[in-house]
Amino acid sequence: MPVIGSGTSLLPATVQSADDVAVTIVDSSRIIVLNEAIAEIVIALGFIDNIIGRDATTTLDALTAVPKVSSGHDISAESVLALNPTLVIGDTRSGPPEAIQQLRGAGIAIVLAPEVWQLKDVAPRIELIAAALGAQDFGKQLVVKTQNDIDEALKTLDKSAAAPRVAFIYVRGTASVFLLGGKESGADEMIRSAGGIDVGSDLGLAPFTPLTSEAIVNANPDIIVVTTRGLASVGGIDGLLELPGIAQTPSAKTRAVVSIDDDLLFSFGPRTGELIVQMSQAFKTLTTKN
Repeated sequence: MPVIGSGTSLLPATVQSADDVAVTIVDSSRIIVLNEAIAEIVIALGFIDNIIGRDATTTLDALTAVPKVSSGHDISAESVLALNPTLVIGDTRSGPPEAIQQLRGAGIAIVLAPEVWQLKDVAPRIELIAAALGAQDFGKQLVVKTQNDIDEALKTLDKSAAAPRVAFIYVRGTASVFLLGGKESGADEMIRSAGGIDVGSDLGLAPFTPLTSEAIVNANPDIIVVTTRGLASVGGIDGLLELPGIAQTPSAKTRAVVSIDDDLLFSFGPRTGELIVQMSQAFKTLTTKN
C-alpha cells in the first residue's frame, strides 16, 4: 500500500457528499471507514492511526484490530456512536438511510463517496476523500501516482496477443450464491484493462446474473476469475470446476482459474495499477501454457 500523506489535516473543510449533502468537517482525529477502497485511500493519505472503526466489508490486515460497526454494508448507529467518531466516510451503498440520518442528527460528519466501477472514476473519489480529510495537496499527489501506475500497467499489455475470454464468477458456497459477472460488475473493467474479454459483458448480461449451466456454457470462457474467499467457499479449484456447466468450458479443461484477493479486486484505488499487471501476467501465463 503506497503512503503519500502525513496524516495532517487542514480543517475546517466543506465537501459535497454523494447524497447531495454539504458536509463540514472540523476534526479528522477519529475516523470510521465504511468501505474497503475508502480505507485504502485514507491509509494512503497517512491517516491509518486515526481509523477507529470499520464496516464488515473492510478486511485489510492492517485494520484487523479495529472494531466493526456493521453487518455487511448495514451499519449500526449505536455501534458508531459508541466509538465517538469525528468523521465517518462511506459510499452510496452505506446505510440504511435511517442510520445515516440518525448519525447526522447526532452531529457526526458523514461523507458518502460515489461507488466506483471504472478506472476513470478513481481520481474523483480520491480527491473527495482527501478534501474531507483536509489533505488536498496529498490527495493530488496520490491521484498522480495512482494514475501513473495505471497508465504504466496498461502500457505493459501485449496488444498483439489474442485476448482470452474471461468470466468473473462470484461464489459464496456457504450461502449457495453463484453469480456470473457482466457489464458494470467492476470485474469487467479490470478484465478488459488486463487484456481479456469479459464474457458477461460480451453477452450483454447484467452486472450479476444467476450462474446456470446454460449461461456459463454460452459464455465459453478460456479463464475464470474468482475471489480468494469465494474460491475457498467452494472447496478450491476442484469444487469450483464441479459447479453446473463449468466442466464443459475450455477453462475447466485446462484448469485456468485466477484467484484474486477480495480486498484488491474491487478496490479501484491506490493498488489498481498493481492489480492490472498481476492479472495481465496471469492471463498471459495461462493462455501461453494452454
